[in-house]
Amino acid sequence: MKEQILSLFLATYCGMAFAQTNYKVTFTTDQTDITNVYLCSKEDGTVLDSATCQDGKASFDGKTNLPQIAAISIDQQAKKPVTLLILDDTPATIVQTSGSTDINGSPLNRKYSEIKEKARTYDNQMKKLQIEARDIAQSHNGSLPDADADRLQQAFDEAVQGQAESIRQALEENKDNLIPALLISVYGDRLEDQYVGNYLETYAYKDNGCLNEVNQYMAALKRKAIGSMFTDFTMDDMEGTPHKLSDYVGKGNYVLVDFWASWCGPCRAEMPNVKKAYEQFHPKGFEIVGISFDAQKGAWEKGTKDLGITWPQMSDLKAWNCEAGKLYGIRGIPATILFGPDGKIVATDLRGEELQKKLEEIYQ
Repeated sequence: MKEQILSLFLATYCGMAFAQTNYKVTFTTDQTDITNVYLCSKEDGTVLDSATCQDGKASFDGKTNLPQIAAISIDQQAKKPVTLLILDDTPATIVQTSGSTDINGSPLNRKYSEIKEKARTYDNQMKKLQIEARDIAQSHNGSLPDADADRLQQAFDEAVQGQAESIRQALEENKDNLIPALLISVYGDRLEDQYVGNYLETYAYKDNGCLNEVNQYMAALKRKAIGSMFTDFTMDDMEGTPHKLSDYVGKGNYVLVDFWASWCGPCRAEMPNVKKAYEQFHPKGFEIVGISFDAQKGAWEKGTKDLGITWPQMSDLKAWNCEAGKLYGIRGIPATILFGPDGKIVATDLRGEELQKKLEEIYQ
């Protein structure tokens, strides 16, 4: 009898857990070139539905697990989403016009639409300031007067800060629903990494698929934290020979891992400083390992030769999709990580005089 009751309970529970709910979405656009639209899950990347857009109108009507974050998109991979929304059992109406997309539906979608509209006003302010700066510079032979530069930069910074504050407020007010997952996936780079990391620790939907990249980045930042032991990886050198980071790091010497690319202007400008440090301190045991964000082997080889780089180099030729870059949360180059003799991280983003000063302290 106990086994029968347990079996009945499990069957009922599983049926509830995987029950699907009806959704309905109506989409209207003034763009005449849109012919097919897709309803895609932003949580797992699947296409939930598709529709033909006739006379600027399309509709989706079906069943799936709700609620979840979805996208109306003109491609099946949702790389070009028209808008994001919270797909739930309340019919939603999406109207796209030049420069804006409005969502009307459940209270959560209306709230998200309001938050997004407020964020968009700041985006518009920033865009206007950039246009004004361009126009003033053009009228001054390409040079922006200092007074105008200071004024415009201050206004731009205020718009950035205002937008960030409005997003933080929305996050704090919606900890029990999917809105923060949407906001962080879209605007996470406008917020401080530490704030996002702390927020996700207690957020009810921190494991939502929409936040996969954000969570991976947060994990990468922990790997890059001062005092963390190095995380190993393997990449090829220019001859195609695989090397591990552990071939260099944790062997009793200080090692600077330098993330760069031949196409990166700031990287090339910084390279003489890196080269100076190598020539001065390599005889004392200092080592550098370059990780190139190049996509073409020829460009990587030429850049290395032109810049006089003689220290070990590795790359998977994936540019911004470099696996080592993802592993250590590198979102901008040049970037450096200094590992101590024991393989633990001593410092990050050392360059110019800061790099020289740090090495002088180490090898004094």
